[in-house]
Amino acid sequence: MPRSKQASRLILLFTFIAFVFSPLALAQSAFHANLAHTGVYDSPGPTKFTGVKWTFKTNGPVVSSPAIAGGLVFIGSLDGSLYAIDQETGQQKWKTDPTDSIASSPAVADGIVYYLSYDRALYAVAADSGAAKWLFATGGERRFEAKGLHGLMPADQNIADPMDVFLPSPAVFNGRVYFGSSDGHIYAVDAKTGVLSWSFVTKDVVHASPAIANNTVYIGSWDSNLYALDAETGAEKWRFKAGEDPVVHNQVGFQSSPAVVDGTVYTGCRDGHVYAIDAATGVKKWDYRRASRG
Repeated sequence: MPRSKQASRLILLFTFIAFVFSPLALAQSAFHANLAHTGVYDSPGPTKFTGVKWTFKTNGPVVSSPAIAGGLVFIGSLDGSLYAIDQETGQQKWKTDPTDSIASSPAVADGIVYYLSYDRALYAVAADSGAAKWLFATGGERRFEAKGLHGLMPADQNIADPMDVFLPSPAVFNGRVYFGSSDGHIYAVDAKTGVLSWSFVTKDVVHASPAIANNTVYIGSWDSNLYALDAETGAEKWRFKAGEDPVVHNQVGFQSSPAVVDGTVYTGCRDGHVYAIDAATGVKKWDYRRASRG
């Protein structure tokens, strides 16, 4: 999906708030804190709000979350660049040359930053300089689309979902980078070289970020399946089928990213349910349905 001219003209402030904390206390090198995506950090949280510490401008909207490692804040912008910003001063250390919109939250491991761009590539760049290490080309990135989406007209035209905002955040585990793609694949590539280790085909766009626990990759697809894949081989362990909406397609698909805690996978689905699924078997433990609007 090419970056629109309108979006490229927008200027958005990416603002950090100053708290009383050790510079490394809030380090978060991956989306939702860890590979299981529990959102729980090992270090204590901030205890006192002291106001705005610094602001930093990019040349486009910022929809991804930052990763923080080694005193640097890494964040992508829809202007097509990934930025490395000094955590203490807010000064830019480096930025990558513009590609296409970056709506993927980066992951940092072993001195390398990994992120996805709408130009159909997973990038690996050096954390200290932004120098390119390698890129892995996918079959293409796009928004989820369907005929008559949300009841919009004309009913026989494919319409891109305006609520499909984010690209996946990669997960780095045991020497591999795991991520999903709009081409319907889930990929595992070598973290040092970008060489493909394995891929797994789903039936639609994959924009959820993978969670990894017990050598298993948990990830949902817009085909309404949540998959559990062997992290080493890509072999399917199980899949869980959620509800579908063949009429207007707005109550269908796993757009959110799962979290794994104490042998249970928790995830939301656009069918209006939050699911708790046994991580070993894929059997549903319970689900909570969102109350319908009156």
